[in-house]
Amino acid sequence: MTVLERETRETYVLMGSTGEPTSIATTNPFLDHMLATFARYSGINLQVEARGDLTHHLVEDVAITLGKLIAAIAPPDAARYGDRTIPMDEALVHCSLD
Repeated sequence: MTVLERETRETYVLMGSTGEPTSIATTNPFLDHMLATFARYSGINLQVEARGDLTHHLVEDVAITLGKLIAAIAPPDAARYGDRTIPMDEALVHCSLD
């Protein structure tokens, strides 16, 4: 069970992977959709509660927190980097992580 909290003057993000069903509420419907899609395809049960003053700040701080969460839950013997290209909905998505 991993839970992270990030609070700035502009945003508040509470994010975890606790084994509970995925639950996402960011005040931005498109960001909610993208996080739910990520959770479904990655197999990570993601819980997110976030709010912010601007969409830019909200997306930025959610992304920072998601990166920290992935780093925290990855097993110690996981490869340091990887990439994947998959069709997702109506788009071809490429992701590279380090």
